[in-house]
Amino acid sequence: MRVKRHRNDAKGRALAALAAALLAAGCGSGGESADSDPGAGRFDAQRAFADLEAQVGIGPRPAGSAASKRTAQFIARSLREAGARRVRIQRPHRNVVAEIPGSGPGVVVVGAHHDTQDGIPGFVGANDGASGVAVVLELARHLAAEAPLPGRSVHLVLFDAEEARGQRAFTEDGMRGSRQYVRYAQAGGRQGAPPLERIEAMVLFDMVGDCDLQVPREANSDPYLYLAFAEAAEEISGSPAPFEGEAGSVLDDHIPFIEAGVPSVDLIDFTYGPGEVPGEWWHTPEDNLEHVCAESLEAVGEAAALAIPRLP
Repeated sequence: MRVKRHRNDAKGRALAALAAALLAAGCGSGGESADSDPGAGRFDAQRAFADLEAQVGIGPRPAGSAASKRTAQFIARSLREAGARRVRIQRPHRNVVAEIPGSGPGVVVVGAHHDTQDGIPGFVGANDGASGVAVVLELARHLAAEAPLPGRSVHLVLFDAEEARGQRAFTEDGMRGSRQYVRYAQAGGRQGAPPLERIEAMVLFDMVGDCDLQVPREANSDPYLYLAFAEAAEEISGSPAPFEGEAGSVLDDHIPFIEAGVPSVDLIDFTYGPGEVPGEWWHTPEDNLEHVCAESLEAVGEAAALAIPRLP
């Protein structure tokens, strides 16, 4: 992930919160109220945190390493145990893919990246990498238990090779795994990727374990997809938090999908630790278990469990 620019706009934050509240109110008075907590029980935060810990326990996981291979095998095994179908590891980059069937046409792709930046001693990526994977794995358990889903099928992908290697430019060397996935989709659907014309939306989770969690709308992200998560959070808790506000644009694994014409959203916490964006803990050994929280995984995961099956 690379931050290109940042705009912490208080007015935008308020407008997004208001829009989410209005959308939630417009869903019909016959629906469940926030007091009924419709999201309760959809997402097991402690189990997700255990998946986060398991990845951190492997250590640094840069693309192409032995640790990366172990991570991909761990993810594939976890997806099979969750009940996801057609689990496989793509080549050459080790994207782990799986499918949860739905009864409607089209596909929603849900992803995160599992690699860590190389060249940083002691960098285990508890937040930058492991947190997004943990959310996707726990969502897989919930969604597989509900299959076939009432709407679109969900294709899961845990991307390899999101981080650029060494000192190479991110625009040239980052997002290699997601670009591979999109190429396979454009080729009519290869190595577990669906044909591009079937992909209706893409949802990306990245850096969602920060204990001080804030997930403003990333500037490249589709506003309607983003509001679906704010609306779900409000339905569950009475507040759209942490899905509030607007921020700058980010180069991340949603970009190849946007370039291919797929509406996409990057659910990402821009600031990790003290200081200016992206925060003092980003890409340092401080990105460890001390600075991530199960409650943050739960806030994102509960909303996602409610929102993803509803995506149009």
